[in-house]
Order: sequence, then C-alpha cells, then structure tokens
Amino acid sequence: MNELRARFTLPELQEQLDNLAEGAVLQISGWDYERLFGVNDVAAARLRNFATLHACVASHAKSAILSRKRLTRRESDAPTFFSEV
Repeated sequence: MNELRARFTLPELQEQLDNLAEGAVLQISGWDYERLFGVNDVAAARLRNFATLHACVASHAKSAILSRKRLTRRESDAPTFFSEV
C-alpha cells in the first residue's frame, strides 16, 4: 500500500481509501483529520459520511483516525431465514 505524502489533499485520501483492499486499514494523524474535516461539532459526521462513501468505517484512536475497508459477506455465507420446501 502506498503511503500518503505530507500535507496530502482530500482527493489523495479518497484515492487511497478507494484502493484499499478488503479489511485493510489506513491511518491518518489527528492533525490531518482536523486539517481536512475541521474541529467543529460536525467534523465527526463529515468523516463518517466520507468514509461511508468509500466503503470504509472510520474510528478514532488516541492520536489518529483509522479507516478500515468494510468486509463484505459472500452470498453463500449469508444467513438464511427460510428453509426450502
């Protein structure tokens, strides 16, 4: 996986998230989070929406933000609620 350069842009972050393998994690610093998403009361919602649009889940760590590409379930692994008759 490629690392983000110092002072990366939002489009570069988008590209990295889109290219993450299933289950992979991308970490950005708390400073970069504030720089890209802000420090007001809607910053967390912006981050959540941004991550969701790129099939990721974002979580806050002590000094970083972790984005994990969602794991998808194969159709054959999906639970069945109705039995065939």
